[in-house]
Amino acid sequence: MINVQAGAALHRMEKDPARAGEALTTIKESSQEALQELRTTLGVLRQVDEEAPTAPAPGLSRVRELVSRSETSDLTVRAEIGSEPSVPLSPAVDLAAYRIVQEALTNVARHSGATSAMVRIRYSDDDVVLEIEDDGHGGAETMAQGSGILGMKERAASVGGELHAAPAPGGGFEVRARLPLRETR
Repeated sequence: MINVQAGAALHRMEKDPARAGEALTTIKESSQEALQELRTTLGVLRQVDEEAPTAPAPGLSRVRELVSRSETSDLTVRAEIGSEPSVPLSPAVDLAAYRIVQEALTNVARHSGATSAMVRIRYSDDDVVLEIEDDGHGGAETMAQGSGILGMKERAASVGGELHAAPAPGGGFEVRARLPLRETR
């Protein structure tokens, strides 16, 4: 994602400096988060005899924080999260689910022109279903041309799940992912 955003920023630097700035902001935030995850992983590997890091890894348990950070003066985001699954999600599925919600909310904020969005998370005995919907009036073409939707689909597929993203029948845009509770490839 960082590489794609850097390419977009370079391409837009002269023609559309505001969009280039948005891409650079995304690069900064994404690289900071990736570095934090890498440092945590390296810290665990280096300090075998010491305690594990205390900072929580990104996962669905942190979706409410993500929703809160996604809100702006122009965008209200709500979350409906079902009861916990019968078995814990594998770490890979938990991270993939979090990243899908994160990318979907990023797309809502950047491309849709939405004033509100809803994140729904439901668990069954076999899977977790993620639904992110907005009331936006556009941006589907922009999202389809970018790598955000493709990245979300690849994330879902990497753990044995599937993802659908398209304009919603009543307006706006929706992302729906179904991921197994335990990673399958």
